[in-house]
Parts: sequence; structure tokens; C-alpha cells
Amino acid sequence: MPLLLLLLACPGTSSSAAADTSVLSDSFCTSLSDGGRWSTTGGGGSGASGALQLRVITNDSVDPRDPLYVAFKDYTLENTETGGIQTTGTTSGDGLVDELLGQGPWRFRAAYARGSATCTAELTFDITAGDTTVACAVMTCP
Repeated sequence: MPLLLLLLACPGTSSSAAADTSVLSDSFCTSLSDGGRWSTTGGGGSGASGALQLRVITNDSVDPRDPLYVAFKDYTLENTETGGIQTTGTTSGDGLVDELLGQGPWRFRAAYARGSATCTAELTFDITAGDTTVACAVMTCP
């Protein structure tokens, strides 16, 4: 028996999506020529912290944003100047990382096992307090 699902809007109510604060444009990090690049734009950070918006792409597929290679991959972020506890996480389904980090030099590293090989993406960049760093890292599979 087919199931019919109806979505009805309730009168007198409204919904609004949260404002998109992303500065990562859809045209950035669409080809391998963007790999390894990063830049800083004003705003997005707070106090002594800056925002990171990073996209992982791959050189192992015709589509650099192929989810098979970039989606839901574990990563670490480490401040290379002060050390300390690493920030860890998982990329989004689009291969995105969105973090608020302290000012200074940072290293991003993502990895996952593919059979007996390990695919990795690495990138070193700077975070500036009060600003947003936009970056593109390439996942390489041997």
C-alpha cells in the first residue's frame, strides 16, 4: 500500500533559516589547482580567535569533491607554535571543516584507510584573530 506524506504549513507560524555566515564560495576549491591554497578575509573570528573554513578535495576522482573520498573523514588540527591538545573532528558530507581556532600557525591533517593504503590530506596555514581563513586541502590516495 503506497504511503502518502503531506506537509502542511501552519497558518500564523513562520520559520527562518539561520543566516549563512560562510565565506567559502562555491567556486573555490573546485579543481586541483586550488589545492594547498589558503587566504584570510576580514571578520568571522572573535577576540583572540579566528574562523577556519576548509574544504577537502581529492585527486583520485574525476570530481574533486567526490564524497567517497572527502565526506565524513576524521581530521586533526594542531597549533604548530604552541602545541597542546589537538582539535579533532570529522569533515561534513561535503568535505567541509568549520572551526574557531586560536591565533597562530596551524596544521590540518585528515586521513582514512583505503584497503591497505592510507589516504591523507595535509595543509599548514595561519589563523588571524578576528578574521576567517579559507583553505583547500587535497586528499591524496596512493
